[in-house]
Amino acid sequence: MKSLYQKILSARPNGLEIVTGDPIASQMSLSPDIANRLSDIPSGGCAAGISGLTLLSDGTIAPCRRMPISIGNVRTDSLREVWATSEVLEMLRDRSRYKNRCGSCSRWSTCRGCRAIAYAWSQAEGCDDILADDPNAL
Repeated sequence: MKSLYQKILSARPNGLEIVTGDPIASQMSLSPDIANRLSDIPSGGCAAGISGLTLLSDGTIAPCRRMPISIGNVRTDSLREVWATSEVLEMLRDRSRYKNRCGSCSRWSTCRGCRAIAYAWSQAEGCDDILADDPNAL
């Protein structure tokens, strides 16, 4: 898959911008100064919005089976569109939006804490924040 993206992105004529909501393609087209900041590119850890989604029996799409946030429904929405355009998933993929310890952690790209636990903990504190600190993360 990586070689396909490299071919597509290298074949673009001057001035042509290739726009995609695919996080893999977006990572391939990063400028060199950003690409060097590999700690900002998710490569493991919490799968919510990075490498996985949850489909519930009624068709509801959620970032995680433990995170009751609807981001669409496969009966009415294109799964590809939801994956590429969901504001919730975009937030989960953007390190700069994470709060406190999780946002500044050197292990962010391979951890990001458990977003479901962070969300539940924030709710217990009176907020609804999927980007809050995971109280179990180091």
